[in-house]
Amino acid sequence: MPVFAYQARDAAGARREGTIEAASSAAAAVALREQGLYPVRIRAARPDAPGWAASFWQRLRPIAPAHLAQFFTQLASLIRSGVNAHEAMDEVSGLLGDDRLARVAREITPRLAAGEGLADGLARYPALFPPHVPPVVRAGEQFGGLPDVLESLAEQFATDAAIDGRLRWVRWYYGAVLVLAVLVAPFPQFLTQGIGWYARLALTTLVPALLGAFLLAWLLRGVMNLPRLARVRSSVLLAVPVLGPMLRWSALARLLDTLHLSQRAGVSLDRGVEMAGAATGHPRMADAAHRAAERMRRGEPLAEALRDTRLLPSRAREMLASGASAGRLEASVIGAATWAKEHRDHAVNAVAGSAAGGALAVGAVVTLVALAIAWRNYYEAIFQMAGGD
Repeated sequence: MPVFAYQARDAAGARREGTIEAASSAAAAVALREQGLYPVRIRAARPDAPGWAASFWQRLRPIAPAHLAQFFTQLASLIRSGVNAHEAMDEVSGLLGDDRLARVAREITPRLAAGEGLADGLARYPALFPPHVPPVVRAGEQFGGLPDVLESLAEQFATDAAIDGRLRWVRWYYGAVLVLAVLVAPFPQFLTQGIGWYARLALTTLVPALLGAFLLAWLLRGVMNLPRLARVRSSVLLAVPVLGPMLRWSALARLLDTLHLSQRAGVSLDRGVEMAGAATGHPRMADAAHRAAERMRRGEPLAEALRDTRLLPSRAREMLASGASAGRLEASVIGAATWAKEHRDHAVNAVAGSAAGGALAVGAVVTLVALAIAWRNYYEAIFQMAGGD
């Protein structure tokens, strides 16, 4: 059961603080009101993370999606075969290709043996696992579908790994073009200045500038991975052309998969919607799901609750509404999830195609500019040599 930290006022107006276990923040608020407290602020209490796993250095080196896919695939396979969670984690620790994941598995194993949930264990490593992972795993634990959830996560990370593989050449291409553009443009001046001049320029100015640019990009990635910037990062990424739709469809697929698991387990629809929103990994989408769940608790049907939240596209809302009215909600959720995954795959292809075309176009422009500058420097050097004669 998730733990929430709260600030509240009692009947006399005195301030009270503490923690409470509840299925969601809304359920925690209800429990506090039953105790005669009036909530002021409720937030998820994150378990203490080991020092090494909470460092900024770990955020600079995110774990490769392929390694995360391997981790969850092996864990799902063992648990589905009947191995309990702590024994499965202990066995997985010796099979992983990433040393940090192996260390996580070794550290989590005794906690699982002592009764801690897998979701709480993974939540102790926020720098290593994306923010949507613990809520999704928690949903699987509570809904009785942990192997299905782990397999779903493995599929997601395998998709991310495939996308990363398709786009890796783009990063190398941009890097190579940038390096050549910076180094080639002033090179012809060595005709008049001498090769020693160019070597000094490269060592004192050009190479440090390139290293500084790459270091700045690396640090920026680490900063954007900080939890406090999760809302900003999510808003920026979802607004990026081409990339944003892919991320949005991926989040919707996670949401609908989690909602399907909740339906299979017989969880109340409002609670399933709220936890599915948390599984998206995007704070604004989680907020919209929470608002929809609150409206459902007040008696509104699913379609009405979702209408004004902009959580789902109209097509998905119509599918869920028709399924709910016909008593076939679970089947409609499966259909909506399949539909979202198809759009996600199309968006992935669009990202790969746009990245390839954009890389070639930008690379061609940068290369032409660098060659034009180099050509001008070459002729200037020739004219200077001719004048000197």
